[in-house]
Amino acid sequence: MLPKKLFFIYVAKNDEWQQRQKEDWNYVTSMTRFYHWWIKHHFNIDFSVETDILPVIPGRFFDRMSLGYLTRDHNERGKTIYHFYLAYFKPVWTDCQTEGYSTDNFCMVQWKRPNSSVSDSERARFFADNNCANISHLLSHEIIRMRGKKRKEYFDAIHELWDQHIYNALPLVYYNERFIKVSKNASYRFVTLDTNKLSA
Repeated sequence: MLPKKLFFIYVAKNDEWQQRQKEDWNYVTSMTRFYHWWIKHHFNIDFSVETDILPVIPGRFFDRMSLGYLTRDHNERGKTIYHFYLAYFKPVWTDCQTEGYSTDNFCMVQWKRPNSSVSDSERARFFADNNCANISHLLSHEIIRMRGKKRKEYFDAIHELWDQHIYNALPLVYYNERFIKVSKNASYRFVTLDTNKLSA
């Protein structure tokens, strides 16, 4: 059964979350609106989409920020909600090339940030190039799985498509702030894999 809600959760250290909110939140919220549209447009699923910040206090060994910590948070929030964590770390283990992880109603990806102070437009482009396509990759895994498809379709086919993008020069898909497709050389805000190639 499909969950009714997709919940993006931006994970930040407790002493950094306010600065991260100031620098990243505008992009994160616009990206969640984009993915609400993108999922509806490409997969015909109309999730209710929400977003929030999870400030965490680094704890002792068993409470350290990890995939296990996020899994516990997912279970406590409700396993029937599709939670997607934008984390400041990458999972220790993954079978996905995106520095992310996905399983039933759960995804996490390392949220990459620019190393230096940049303009708002440069920051948005960095997020699009370094985070947005990875998120579309993981969303595709999980949404196709939710629709009852086999591993060959929800996992292997996505990785074959990703390899085409990364190694064989198949262009990613670029969108502007109005969710209109544009060229890579234009002003773009969001980047995804090309789901139209999945049926080919």
